[in-house]
Amino acid sequence: MKTTTLKAAAAFGLGALLAGSAAAQESVSKPVGYETLDLVIGFNYVGLRLHETPAASGAVVDVDGATVTVADGIADGLTAGQTYIFEVTSGDAVGATVMVAEFDADADTLTLSDDLSDNLEAESEFIIRPSATIASVFGANNEAGLDSGFFAPGGDQIWSADAGGFTKYYYDAGNSSWANFDTGATVDGATIDLPYTDGLIVVDSGEPESLVISGSVKIGPTTFALEGTGSFNYLSSIYPVGATLASFFGAANEAGLDGGFFAPGGDQVWTPTEAGFDKYFYDGGAATWANFETGAAVEDPSLVDLPSGFIIVNDANDNNAAATAPSFYADL
Repeated sequence: MKTTTLKAAAAFGLGALLAGSAAAQESVSKPVGYETLDLVIGFNYVGLRLHETPAASGAVVDVDGATVTVADGIADGLTAGQTYIFEVTSGDAVGATVMVAEFDADADTLTLSDDLSDNLEAESEFIIRPSATIASVFGANNEAGLDSGFFAPGGDQIWSADAGGFTKYYYDAGNSSWANFDTGATVDGATIDLPYTDGLIVVDSGEPESLVISGSVKIGPTTFALEGTGSFNYLSSIYPVGATLASFFGAANEAGLDGGFFAPGGDQVWTPTEAGFDKYFYDGGAATWANFETGAAVEDPSLVDLPSGFIIVNDANDNNAAATAPSFYADL
């Protein structure tokens, strides 16, 4: 899959359109733009690298397991029925990105999908942003123009990874609705969440199309939860310009992936190519990134671009990996 350069509203790359003053918080002040992803016939690995505009930001008041108390007014501003993502931007849990399972405006609390209380503490800063959905990315009525079925599964497919496999969707033009590809049952595209940390597979069955992703740029770190031994984790490279093997995982594997030792081993990073995948691992013995197939050192991992969607094959137990934005994002 070929990815074009991010188009931003200013002439100088990502140093772009700011929606607020320099003193404003991230919820209103980061650059926005759009990215065009050219789809090819067959399997396309896609990540959402431009994100929904944050709905709120603040500092944690208290933490009790998965329940987080926030300042008065934050939960009041959230919309019932909308799924939100809670991003930690400071403190020991910085980079954590989890779903908000529910919120209580009267109690000023958020219930998170994961318990961060081992690291999340009072005064840690956070951002809350809506989760993208099939409707927000591809259009409630397939405005993205994917090939559709007609009263039956057909056309292009959107594969969203879940436990043990994928849930597959297509647009049913006969029913004017998104639908489950395996069952044909219609679904509300606005309720199918697409968290931006997760990669998608778009199966293009006919004429190649382009997918335009628009939104705001995330500039902080992101922690990925990797599932256990031998599992394939379909991920997004998060950052629309400049994401490389070195910037994302660290030139010395600061992300903390399991490595090999003078031989291919540990976690594998698979980046899609026209012929299949390029596969990389971190060689702890040689202290370098290397090719998993040959064991040869990567001469310069900062020149290995990460496409919008890629795979990590986890070699060990469930663990986390901390990804970082390219260094120049700090100037935005």
